[in-house]
Amino acid sequence: GPFASDPAYREAPENGFQTCPGDRPLVAHFCGNDPEVLLAAARHVVDQVDAIDLNLGCPQRVAYAGHFGSYLLDRSDRDLVCSIVKRLSDALPVPVFCKIRLLDEPEDTLRLARQLEASGASLLAVHARYRGSPTHRRDGPAHLEQVGPIKKVLRIPV
Repeated sequence: GPFASDPAYREAPENGFQTCPGDRPLVAHFCGNDPEVLLAAARHVVDQVDAIDLNLGCPQRVAYAGHFGSYLLDRSDRDLVCSIVKRLSDALPVPVFCKIRLLDEPEDTLRLARQLEASGASLLAVHARYRGSPTHRRDGPAHLEQVGPIKKVLRIPV
């Protein structure tokens, strides 16, 4: 994306990364679907943050159109997602976090969580709502009862 490759984009006040010591601890939140582009973006801020977070939770149309966020959680993209997490965690000197949404089946969410941990995620943030599908709407209260089982199967913080 432009943050990774375009210095003028990064330097524009509305796009750039700005912080101060009072912001710490600080996590930079990125989305995308290319391990090398995400790594390049993270490298621009890694010396100013305490962790990098991969957004795998965005359910918006822009995420669908750009094939990122929660639209990378399908099984067909699992190798890609795991390769992104592995690439970032292997190459960066700070922890890599992942934010996810619930999948339609609880066992699928547990499988995904285990795969992200195995790929190098240091923390998993669970937005305990569904991405949205014909069988699960995005509205309503969070399904917090699904977070406990995820915490039980992982060694990393959830």
